[in-house]
Amino acid sequence: MKEITDAEYELFQQLQTIWKHAVPEQSGHYFICGSGGEKDERGLPETILICPAAGLNEFKIYKRVE
Repeated sequence: MKEITDAEYELFQQLQTIWKHAVPEQSGHYFICGSGGEKDERGLPETILICPAAGLNEFKIYKRVE
């Protein structure tokens, strides 16, 4: 078995999370399905829409708080 460093393992964990949310039809995880409102100085929208799983006809709206 190949050994990896702690930094490599941390990167693997991050990539695994990215993959889960990038391909919800395969992973079954939630994903951002839209956005709205004014963007702040960092380019983040006022609201984002989250779908709990691919194929569902529902979403929740999360609003930015300062």
